[in-house]
Amino acid sequence: MVHPVFSFHRPINHVLDKHRVNGRDDPALQQSPAFARALTAFGSEVSCDAPVILNRHFGPLGRVGFTSRGPLCKTPLRDLRHAGLRIFNAEHDCAVHYKAAGFRQIITPVHIADWDLTGFAQDRRHQMHQKWRNQLRRAKTSNLRVREIAWDGSGHPLFHHSVKLAQIRKFRALPTGLIAAFAQLNPSDTIIFEGYDKGHLIAALLILCHGPTATLQTAWTSPQGRANHTHNLLMSRAADRLAASGHTTFDLGLVETDNAASLARFKLRTGARLRKLGGTWIAIPGL
Repeated sequence: MVHPVFSFHRPINHVLDKHRVNGRDDPALQQSPAFARALTAFGSEVSCDAPVILNRHFGPLGRVGFTSRGPLCKTPLRDLRHAGLRIFNAEHDCAVHYKAAGFRQIITPVHIADWDLTGFAQDRRHQMHQKWRNQLRRAKTSNLRVREIAWDGSGHPLFHHSVKLAQIRKFRALPTGLIAAFAQLNPSDTIIFEGYDKGHLIAALLILCHGPTATLQTAWTSPQGRANHTHNLLMSRAADRLAASGHTTFDLGLVETDNAASLARFKLRTGARLRKLGGTWIAIPGL
């Protein structure tokens, strides 16, 4: 019997061709033990932590297991499928392995930006695009104040602004309550960098740390912050701070050149490298 699979293509335009695609083996935020604990505290049903499988119940379909940014290519997918895994966003492009376990791709891979933190600060400056580096220099001469805080999950203006931004850009972010649960359980691994001009908050970003990797989770800047290139300053300070703490990779998230070209350029001009993920896969009955 032939099972039809409808594949939705996410186009990547020529901008990405100018940047080398590389890979990494350490788990993404969504596959970290800290994130699994946060999901449970948030009230989600998690049935496995390697990979982290989130369960949803859909009437007659019963329990549907979903995992994001996993599993690894060597994971026994047949066993996970028997345990309820039905859909996953793959971290790696291992199509042969996924197909052998009876999964078929329904959405083609996206790309993310990984910023390598293993070198010295001057190495990172050298890797920056000249325009990004010039913007950083201007931000450093703008008399801005940067503050770093360990966020405990309490209210912060960043989330009010980021929720409004998500609505405008029409993308679905992680629930603030889930991020707050992560912060409450891991306050030393949840960092907010704030940028101030004359005492006024004009930009901020949230970073979640997990093992050797740190993930840029949420960011916001005001028109004044954008004019002063405050995010360049915050990102540079964050990279230096993370590297000094032993983190080797700064995950800057999705690179989407069609709907967020300016944000994609901002991420790539840091010197971050593109990495292709593995697409979205669904289990096909009978395979």
